Amino acid sequence: MNITKDSLGAFLFLVFSLAYGFYAWQIVPLPIEVRDAVTSSTLPKIYAGLGALFSLLALVLSFTEAKSEAKGAGFSRRALARTAALLGLMLLYALAMEPLGFMVATLAFLLAGYWVMGERRVQVLLLASVPVVVVFWLVMTRLLGIYLVSGSLWS
Repeated sequence: MNITKDSLGAFLFLVFSLAYGFYAWQIVPLPIEVRDAVTSSTLPKIYAGLGALFSLLALVLSFTEAKSEAKGAGFSRRALARTAALLGLMLLYALAMEPLGFMVATLAFLLAGYWVMGERRVQVLLLASVPVVVVFWLVMTRLLGIYLVSGSLWS
């Protein structure tokens, strides 16, 4: 049996969905929800069930497709290095959010993420990052009224 990216991803998503479902079943309904058909745990349970169903389907399909494909469809060192770099960037992004603020941290994360994925043209990096950050910030703060941290270094 050859483990491919598709089968590993489907397996990890299945584990995540099952863990999510376990915790969804732990949600205690509020006293006013006792007689309701739809409670605060209904949607998480549906998400967990659909996630488990689709990931199980993807897992089965990945094994049947892996048998028909040629060998050598596994992981490359370059793909693993990029994945590790992106996971490290996510960790740095989470740590940088408070001191740098949402806009600077998100812009730096997107620029570095595109760089890790292989984009080197400065114009493309900026055009793919700056509008996304600005529009998302405008929607979240002005349209929805959600507070996004402005950064402790600047105040």
